[in-house]
Amino acid sequence: MNRENYWTTRFRRRRLLTGGAAAGLGAAAWAIAGCGGDSDNGSGPTATPAGVRPGTPTAPTPTTPGEVVKKDGTLKLRQGAIFATINPYGGLDSGLLWGFTIFDHLWYTPLDTGIRENFLATSIEQPDPLRFTVKIGEAYFHNKAPINGRRVKAQDVAASYMAARQQTRISNSSWWTQVLDSAVAVDDSTINFTLKQVDAWTFSSTNGGSPIGSSILPEEIAKDPSFMDKDLIGSGRFEFVSHENGANFKLKRFDKWRIAGEPYLAAQEYRLIQEQAAALAAFSAEEIHSVALNNKLERDDLVKRHGDKIVIDAEDSRSVWTVLPRGDGQWADPRVIQAISMSIDRQELINLMNFGEGKVSGPVPPAFGEALPEADLKATWGKYDPAEAKKLLAATAFDTSKEYSIKYITPGDRNQQFAQIVRSQLEKNLGLKVKLVGEDLGRWLQQSLYGSQYDGFMVYASLAYDDPSSYIGGYAKQIGGRPNWAGYSNDEMDQLVQKQKTILDDAQRKAAVQDIQRKAWERGAPFIPTFIAITNTATWAYVKGRVVGRGSYGLFNGKVWIDK
Repeated sequence: MNRENYWTTRFRRRRLLTGGAAAGLGAAAWAIAGCGGDSDNGSGPTATPAGVRPGTPTAPTPTTPGEVVKKDGTLKLRQGAIFATINPYGGLDSGLLWGFTIFDHLWYTPLDTGIRENFLATSIEQPDPLRFTVKIGEAYFHNKAPINGRRVKAQDVAASYMAARQQTRISNSSWWTQVLDSAVAVDDSTINFTLKQVDAWTFSSTNGGSPIGSSILPEEIAKDPSFMDKDLIGSGRFEFVSHENGANFKLKRFDKWRIAGEPYLAAQEYRLIQEQAAALAAFSAEEIHSVALNNKLERDDLVKRHGDKIVIDAEDSRSVWTVLPRGDGQWADPRVIQAISMSIDRQELINLMNFGEGKVSGPVPPAFGEALPEADLKATWGKYDPAEAKKLLAATAFDTSKEYSIKYITPGDRNQQFAQIVRSQLEKNLGLKVKLVGEDLGRWLQQSLYGSQYDGFMVYASLAYDDPSSYIGGYAKQIGGRPNWAGYSNDEMDQLVQKQKTILDDAQRKAAVQDIQRKAWERGAPFIPTFIAITNTATWAYVKGRVVGRGSYGLFNGKVWIDK
């Protein structure tokens, strides 16, 4: 095996594109947009040059000679949905947003290099694949009672990891529930981590570097997470100031942030705008500084209206629009899932939802080297053949006389549009009877998806993950410590998903991930991918310091500033 240390291997060197964020700079786009966005928005430090060792600080965002960075600006962002709770352990939306702003982390692994970047961690030593030791630097918590600005200690980090592992309402991967054994503070600056089994993706942003699970809390709050129902205290770039019943959040700069001189922004403010038309109007009125665009018509209209006063980022999304049928009972026959998949006209979805700007996607989106080769995609998850689909379904015991539901997230236009098109195709191509059921994010996520309370289909745009392993996690018997959302249970697929995590050779692991996607088709795994969008995000040009192309890592940017 040609590697010095498999934890720090470079997954690939080529630049991977992120999609535009509905929430704008510095926010967890998918969550803030109410799961309606196609991606996350990169706004982080400049890229680490190839060959730079993990933990090497990235270069500061360059400024024009003579330019003075203004540090009194407030970044104004869109909030697309009301949060049921501000507690990061109580919802995916709050967990992601605060993980990128209010809380600090030991490390993060950006997708463009695949090399771990140390944050609070100053060094990470790994004597063997099941143990590693982390040393932390100097940092302080926000100066709010009862923590009162004390120094961050290893005991806080250890308590945070162990607390996150026990949470049932956040979307933790199986790494937290099945791989992590313990995190123990040796002294005030040293934590020993022990794993139950080898996992090649341990340092990824889904696992040990999760923006939710790895958020560092004060030990006192980690032991009583209910404190966060009413207030938030972290050691991140921004302090939590206020909210209005789960909306219109206000954050202010943390003056003792561990990186001196950052963040450049004095504050961030979020405005609840649930409808796209209202968001576009607010952007044009400069009431918000960034807006995700649903299609090229919206893009062209803004460019015509504002010209070079705005910047448009057009990029490949890593968020896959997904149809999730049941995976148990009559749905467990692989021919049922194959028939449903072949009845979906992906090009029509791209044309109607994105005016032709999109790409057919397999389970792992095109941005990753682990995506299926085009020939395999066309023969499996990308195949469209209504006649064969109807014939295949007729050969099963599937009940076509029953009316099935498609559950989607409200409010917002995109999810409803996707659900409507899928329903039309299922009715036309398979003769199914389908009704649409819109649900608010909290109910849809906790009860229908996580709780598996649906009788037909769930539809959604997946999170824009930074590692390919996360996209195939749905084939396992458990997803993040919960029973498989679709009720899907297949011993072979479960074993293959677990096995690829133990493969330390990059080429072999890539081949394994691709083989899993092929077998998912053969075995009728119910997570049906359709397409990824070419996303467009508009930002006012006076918002400086933006960097795209680093995936979710860009959301940790402390160098954004307002030149106005």
